[in-house]
Amino acid sequence: MSDKKAKIKSGIIIAVSIIAIVLSVITLTKAVPTVMLKFADSGTVCDGVLPSVGDELHITDVPEGEIRYLINKQIVFENPYALGDVMLENPESCGYDLQFVIYNTQGEMIYTSPLIKAGQYLEKDKLTAVVKSGVYNCSYSALAYQNGELMGEVNGIVNVTVK
Repeated sequence: MSDKKAKIKSGIIIAVSIIAIVLSVITLTKAVPTVMLKFADSGTVCDGVLPSVGDELHITDVPEGEIRYLINKQIVFENPYALGDVMLENPESCGYDLQFVIYNTQGEMIYTSPLIKAGQYLEKDKLTAVVKSGVYNCSYSALAYQNGELMGEVNGIVNVTVK
């Protein structure tokens, strides 16, 4: 019995020693293990038109060769990891698949949408980069693709608020 107690005691001493060494290394190197947390799923591209937009605002006729779409010009995120009301709509009559990219004032990309085909919308999505709380005057590009090839783009301004 005393031999068994001695083995348990030495096992505990070894375990405590290992923990002390790991904590010392973390303290000395200031290395902290990184924990990845998933705060919100990305938004989902859906068929149809934005349900939260009045019928009179939907674009129903897009001349051939033109790029037209709906985008929320005042996008709000409750926190840097939450879904925000991007409200992107690619009209069914648009001849292009669209992807939206938003840049901060330093030209850094903070959001990239999935590809939105004609007749689809994306109501909510999360930022691609972590953005501190604040109100940002951002630029965006609506990239138009046809058969996977970039055909053109339209640029504009949106305000992004991160609470």
